[in-house]
Amino acid sequence: MTRIAILGCGWSGLVSSISLRSLYPAADVVCVDRAFDGGLLASARVGSYLFDVGGSHVVFSRRREVVKGIISIGSEWVSRSRSAYVLLDGFFVPYPFENGMYVLPPEKRARYGISLIRALMNNRGERPANFLQWILGTFGEEVARDYLIPYNEKIWKGPLDKMSADWVYIPGRLPLPSLEDIVKAVAGLPTVGYAEQSTFYYPKRGGIYQQWRTAYERAASLGVKFVKEEVMEVRRARSEFIVNGWLKADRIVNTLPLRDFVHMLAPEPPSEVFEAASRLDYNSVVVVGVGLRQAAPPHHWVYVPDRRYVFHRYAWISNYGEDVPSGRSALIAEVTVPSNTSVDLERVKADVLRGLSDLGVVEERAVEIVKAWFHRYGYPIYILTHGRDVATIEQYLTNIGIATFGRWGNWQYWNTDRIYEKAETLK
Repeated sequence: MTRIAILGCGWSGLVSSISLRSLYPAADVVCVDRAFDGGLLASARVGSYLFDVGGSHVVFSRRREVVKGIISIGSEWVSRSRSAYVLLDGFFVPYPFENGMYVLPPEKRARYGISLIRALMNNRGERPANFLQWILGTFGEEVARDYLIPYNEKIWKGPLDKMSADWVYIPGRLPLPSLEDIVKAVAGLPTVGYAEQSTFYYPKRGGIYQQWRTAYERAASLGVKFVKEEVMEVRRARSEFIVNGWLKADRIVNTLPLRDFVHMLAPEPPSEVFEAASRLDYNSVVVVGVGLRQAAPPHHWVYVPDRRYVFHRYAWISNYGEDVPSGRSALIAEVTVPSNTSVDLERVKADVLRGLSDLGVVEERAVEIVKAWFHRYGYPIYILTHGRDVATIEQYLTNIGIATFGRWGNWQYWNTDRIYEKAETLK
């Protein structure tokens, strides 16, 4: 019997196991993971509050069949009409900014409209040399300076001209302005941008963890086996692989972070593979949950470009599902941290609370619970050599018969819908 070992059992590992088990019903499919806790799709109940501890995640896609496929895995889901904003100079501008700027005073609408239209007029369709160039070329000086540059510097924690723009071309990753919507917004007329995300889906109960949990249960019902063990070594031995010295497999599908995975391989990969892996960069993320004795506004998530505040986004997570204690609300704020940086969670919590209070988002007297969670791997960073480095590692793994997959297995900034889509192509 053919055995397929899937390394890592986050969302990527689970949808891989489901796809491969369906494709090869006679195969023995085994998922190996050290925790089986949902990864970034984890939720935690603290007292009467439920928090998504890996950040704000929802299900949407440009392809209706992808959404249907995800929600058909199991659990009860609710659909929500997006209520997301960019908080700029005290204005809650409906997201995407280029559509929502109709709420701004006329002089601001005109200034940002001219910025966007000039960018559209000057765009020659050339591939930008870096991410900063893409922002300026797509949105213009004014929108870039006031919103997109400070926001992206907060989330990526580095110079934007040292980042590749490759990730912005991932289908459905980012909203893009249209001339018609810009003109309407300048005239003060509301429009809906990023239409595929304007309605999103979320588990009715149990937080985003239910998305992971029901996929785990589906995999188990299909006969996928689970081994709770940290992957330490993957050794090639003639026509098979041996994981941790005992688990034999004919095929390996890796969803663990590439920069770690290459160090688990035996025999050792060539030096150029190690060098490529060492250049792969990322940010960690701290998620701060705040439980409040106050009602939430009718908002989902809010982007905060203001550099005075450590968080780049906060989300009224209690508005997503139906786990809302009477007279209370739950909020999460996300703070990125450069890789290999020590983190003082107490300080981060204090900074987040201070910022939320200064912005008038929360009343300090209403705060009942504050909790923080740290995730080493939060966001893959697209440095200028990203594409070449990932290709070098993936080519080597392909040559030795290992498939690598997922946000960290491919080192790509993919949403859960994109991962589900790609899992369908595994062979």
